Amino acid sequence: MKRTVTTSSLADKMLDLAAECFDAPTLDALAKLRLSPKLASRVDRLAEKSNEGELTPRERAEYQAYLKTSELLALIQLRARLKLRLPIPAE
Repeated sequence: MKRTVTTSSLADKMLDLAAECFDAPTLDALAKLRLSPKLASRVDRLAEKSNEGELTPRERAEYQAYLKTSELLALIQLRARLKLRLPIPAE
């Protein structure tokens, strides 16, 4: 029977391969990466407006781009933490 590779397993494999390219200091920097206070404030405001149904089309695109990027970054950070054997925060 032919085995199907799911999108998530393919993404997992690609992220694992990418994590192998980084040295320990780079992995550590990725694991600790956080938004600047100014950017975090902007994202919080967009989230509030989204919850209230008040985003403009431009803000919606900006917020959606943030969400997609943050999901990818979270996966990269998870791989970095696992590789460095750091604790996984329960954020």
